[in-house]
Amino acid sequence: MSESLHNRLTEFKRQVDRLPETDAPPPTTLQVLGRGQLEQDWQRLLFHFLSPERPHGLGHAFLEHLLAALADRDELGYTFSRFDLTDIRVETEVPTSNERRPDAVIWVKDEWFICWELKVTAAEDSGQTTDYVQAEGFNGIDLTKADVPAENHHYIYLAPRSASPPTADEFVQVSWQWIASEFQSFLTAGHGKYPSETTSQFNSFIRTIRNELQMTDYQENQQEKAALYFDYYDEIREAEAAFERQWDEYADTWGTRLAESIDIAEMIELPAQPANQIAVEVTKPTGESERWMFRQGSSDWAGLVKEGWWLDKADRAPIYAIPDDKSDVRISLFHRLEQNRSKAVENQTLELELWHGTSNGDQFMYDFKDRIAAKIDKDASELPPTTEATGRRGGPIVLSYKIPVGDHDDFFNAYTAALHDSFLDLVIEYPKLITLIEEAFEESLEVYE
Repeated sequence: MSESLHNRLTEFKRQVDRLPETDAPPPTTLQVLGRGQLEQDWQRLLFHFLSPERPHGLGHAFLEHLLAALADRDELGYTFSRFDLTDIRVETEVPTSNERRPDAVIWVKDEWFICWELKVTAAEDSGQTTDYVQAEGFNGIDLTKADVPAENHHYIYLAPRSASPPTADEFVQVSWQWIASEFQSFLTAGHGKYPSETTSQFNSFIRTIRNELQMTDYQENQQEKAALYFDYYDEIREAEAAFERQWDEYADTWGTRLAESIDIAEMIELPAQPANQIAVEVTKPTGESERWMFRQGSSDWAGLVKEGWWLDKADRAPIYAIPDDKSDVRISLFHRLEQNRSKAVENQTLELELWHGTSNGDQFMYDFKDRIAAKIDKDASELPPTTEATGRRGGPIVLSYKIPVGDHDDFFNAYTAALHDSFLDLVIEYPKLITLIEEAFEESLEVYE
């Protein structure tokens, strides 16, 4: 890597590391249901709490709190009197004389009214607020505009802080963020006074508003990281391209690199050995030797095969290449490079999995799966600590090993070191697992189709 690229990526990492760690906030009930931005649900919740007769246990308390807070906003020109509380009416989806339908009307007969239009993500419908103002009255409720003094006609456009203003000048824009703050101040002032279920609903609604419309710490963190990604995009892509080239090269050479790293292994030639296969003879401390093949050159199926794990179907003799006519029965250990890339790179974990060949019949695979699971359960203390019987027909065993990235200056050297350790684990430290695999293999051959 060039010095300039290294310096740029070092600076990128430094700036990312400076950002505080934050977790994504848990979703609210509405967000879990996929209704976090539905205007109708927000309307129902708000006016549920504002309607004294609803079974929320608040009585007139929240209605009084919010109307008093609105009266403190000079731009609305609204005057609130607590003497009006018992006469206040709340109705949603009120039709107008010109066939429009505002989201809600709060009023005291012959005294005043507040007409509400709510928006969450949508924009104002064409001339919507102007039609509300120009309507002569409301249908279906006991309210006539002509009987209310003109200065007591009030209109509220409740929308996100960033929303475009309403068309009609008579509408005063109030933000959902402000509503959320009033919810919070109401709960704080009345701590412990109201039913716990209602309090929980309040808190969930507050979080929904803030999660959807306000920038949380988590969202700010993500936005800053995205901005850094854009600033360093060229350098990141250059580094990624270099890694991809190395990854492809490693898929073609890992077997050779592993063989060269094993002191007790000597590379040999086997009969009809394919070009992409590296064969080694391993001499154990006991003096015994065994042969293994490392099948490289595949972006996914990178195999480790012991001699005798691939057999000709007819005479059960060892073979060293996969026949085209599927006249074989075979098992292999695989570290699946492409499928497990994120485990290797992000989690620094090497996963080895025992797989069947495509020509193995179902009866053989199910029999093998059950046999090896029983053997692993019986002899668990003699096996590598991460040995797991998966219960899967095709890949009945999996083992995991840590890739020691911190001990090497190159990821692929660290990956090879993990392969080296896992191989010696199986061949030298815990040979019992190989023994159990071969026992299950030989026993299952009796039911081979």
